[in-house]
Amino acid sequence: MKRGQISLDFLFAITLIAITVLNIVYIANMQRSHAETFDATTRLKIFSVDMRDTVAKVYASGNGFSVKKEPPIPLDSGDSITIQLITGNNTIIITANVGGRQYVTVQRSPVPIYQNESIQMTPDNSEIWVKARERGGKVYVELSYSP
Repeated sequence: MKRGQISLDFLFAITLIAITVLNIVYIANMQRSHAETFDATTRLKIFSVDMRDTVAKVYASGNGFSVKKEPPIPLDSGDSITIQLITGNNTIIITANVGGRQYVTVQRSPVPIYQNESIQMTPDNSEIWVKARERGGKVYVELSYSP
């Protein structure tokens, strides 16, 4: 072999090492993406359980009681979290559009919901209030941007 020549075996070994490194980088990137999705899903599930418990607490505390809620995930431009209280089957639905992905969680409310409510958290309106108002002998749980 002359000076400056590279053997075919050496080129083959370098190619295999490069392919292995690229595959490791690809797997690490994929795992990071899955971890970020799992993190967002977990935070929203915990938020939905917390929202369910907050609705029950506000209802039990009665007229005039209110609780401030903030998003469980920092919201960037274009992100939103919608909270819906549905009367038919006393359901709380939380729909989040975060980072180009949509997540939906559903919770059954342990207390009656007498009117449909819906509110959206955005980067500009990142806090909401869950309030109790008594009308006609019933306690209504309401969602608003102010106490």
